[in-house]
Amino acid sequence: MTKRAEFWINGRDLLAEPYHYRASGLDNIFLLNGVTTQNTSYGPMVTIEKLNGLHRAIGLHIIEKPEPMTGPEFRFLRKQMELTQAELATMMRTSDQTIANYEKGKTSELGPADPFMRITYLLHIVPEETRAEVLKAVTERLGVSDRARLPDMPRRKIVQRWQEGGAKKAA
Repeated sequence: MTKRAEFWINGRDLLAEPYHYRASGLDNIFLLNGVTTQNTSYGPMVTIEKLNGLHRAIGLHIIEKPEPMTGPEFRFLRKQMELTQAELATMMRTSDQTIANYEKGKTSELGPADPFMRITYLLHIVPEETRAEVLKAVTERLGVSDRARLPDMPRRKIVQRWQEGGAKKAA
């Protein structure tokens, strides 16, 4: 079970009792303010202020936490990026069934899918003009070289053929 996560809007009075926000698909989200409830003839109607900002804050909370991501957290991030399971599976070079299994918690750990999803979400929310800087900072932190991962010989052949104007594939 993931620890309780509380969210609030700065400068606002706190609710007498935190609101358990289950509509996110996550069991551990509680709102301390920014929520109003009105009784209607159909039952209580809940209004949440700044919903997009709340979802972004939840996403940031997920990617910044040190514990491994849970299946519902994985699903939350995918939905925030407006990706289908099939689209995400294509990006991750896996099957949509694998994505479904991650989201349902059928695998004990997400493995490399966890950091992939965290980085993908981060790049999704930062402005386009700063993505290169963010990606560079992430790769430096992870110790990834900024050099291409192609072996030296094929890279030289590609450059040589490009300089010669050839359109042949490098061996």
